[in-house]
Amino acid sequence: MKHQISVSVRVRPPAPGSEPPRISVDARGVVTDQKVFEAVENVVIGSDQEEAYRAIASPLLARLRDGYSCTLLAYGQTGSGKTHTMLGPPGCLTQASVTEAAGAIPSAWGIFPRIALEILQSGGGTLHASAIEVYQDQAYDLLADRAPLQVGTKSAGRQVGGGGCVIPGLEGGKAGASGDAHAGVHPSHCQCMKCFKAQEAEKAAREAKRNALANAGREVVKRGAASDSAEAASSFATVGEKLLPLTTPADVAQLALTIELTRTAVGHALNARSSRSHCLVHLYLVERQRGQVTKKQLLFVDLAGSERILKSGVEGVAATQAMAINGSLTALGKVIRALGTHAKHVPFRDSLLTKLLRNSLDGRATTSVVINVASEPEHYEETLCSLEFGERMAGVKTVSTKVTGQRVLDAAEVGVITEELEGLRAEIAEMQSADLDIGDFHPDAVPSEVKSVKLNIRRHLHLVGGLKDLKAQLAEAKARGDGNLQALRDKVANQEKETSKQGDLVEMQKTAPAVRGGAPIWMGPNKMYLSKVTRVQAMEDALAMN
Repeated sequence: MKHQISVSVRVRPPAPGSEPPRISVDARGVVTDQKVFEAVENVVIGSDQEEAYRAIASPLLARLRDGYSCTLLAYGQTGSGKTHTMLGPPGCLTQASVTEAAGAIPSAWGIFPRIALEILQSGGGTLHASAIEVYQDQAYDLLADRAPLQVGTKSAGRQVGGGGCVIPGLEGGKAGASGDAHAGVHPSHCQCMKCFKAQEAEKAAREAKRNALANAGREVVKRGAASDSAEAASSFATVGEKLLPLTTPADVAQLALTIELTRTAVGHALNARSSRSHCLVHLYLVERQRGQVTKKQLLFVDLAGSERILKSGVEGVAATQAMAINGSLTALGKVIRALGTHAKHVPFRDSLLTKLLRNSLDGRATTSVVINVASEPEHYEETLCSLEFGERMAGVKTVSTKVTGQRVLDAAEVGVITEELEGLRAEIAEMQSADLDIGDFHPDAVPSEVKSVKLNIRRHLHLVGGLKDLKAQLAEAKARGDGNLQALRDKVANQEKETSKQGDLVEMQKTAPAVRGGAPIWMGPNKMYLSKVTRVQAMEDALAMN
């Protein structure tokens, strides 16, 4: 069924002593000096998280229970309250807040942890989560210490059903006794007969499409049922991100706090803690019934805030981050315009963000957006731009489709995957002992210099982990109301300085030439190691949600 994207607006109250706002709300919608924005379903004014949840999130949760996957995006200028809406204010996502709530939902929690907790309390399935950061057009896993993620299309694997999976380089050429062990999906480099036939069929389909377009001349090719398979084949997704099982309220708090502490952020004139990346959090609800497993998902997208560099006053790395953010938001704006005007070409490939949002904007999910705006007069122009973006979003329709069940893997199939997993884990452990998890080094580099880089990388990773732990301890101490926090604050400050200093040293060593005038000593991550880690994570995720 056709579904129009639902648009809500959340208005941040003016700061004490500021001039009267230039926006207001009445029965028509959001009113500004220039126009009335009527394409708004809900308007939430103020910081009441329960009110925001009822207005914005409850309809999505109802759609999820009806059998649909859903997406919620938060859009707005930096400092307008997006992260407050999606996660909550800094420091609220703690174990102490869960204990204090005594079974209820902590009042300060945002939409994402509230929905996760409500799903847990209602039962009816298992819940897992993943969290991805899109930073400067690269994807990172927030639940695996910002490990880089591979991004590919669904056509990277072929749904060809059962049959041996033949991969060059593996002993005997066989990846498993049955293709069904991997839900019938064979990797793109498989050389079995089924994949060969599928490749030939794909070539024939492409040739037929080229001929049809040549014969059609300038005739517009309509997007619709005939193009569904082509759209699915070019849908992008990250591969191998870590899945975290959620079984208790404490799990939800720990997940949200990890996202808050790991995500890239910086302070500037408009926001003391400005997110410098887009954050995509997936909730996977798995329901099992009569030998079938149904996997529905809720995607929460906390977009980095647009900003004018002259206003925020950032410079150096922060200015580069701001330009990357504005660039990806511009690409998103182009996609929304193209979808709203039913353009023949929609530029989803212009940025990683738009690639990952394709299924939500032009796929089969029920999608909503909350536009966060600041009401102070000095932010009026940015507020107007955000409301206009919401107006364009309201003109986009998606084709919501109920999620269908899939066959549960039997014991034999699980055994095949488990056996392959054990072999891959052993290979990964061997590669780690050879420091291949750190990356590849120039063959002509001086061994003592390579050793120094490796030691410093290890030390930096240790410091990063320690800093995250200290920040979590500080957040919990604040939530408990501990009296003496200064000692812990000092520890965090010292660890931040040491971590930053070590990081600068590592970057300097990595980029130093291996030989005078030559290539850098560090040549990047080891692709074989990353491939194996990604494969293991994907297989573990498949077993967890079976």
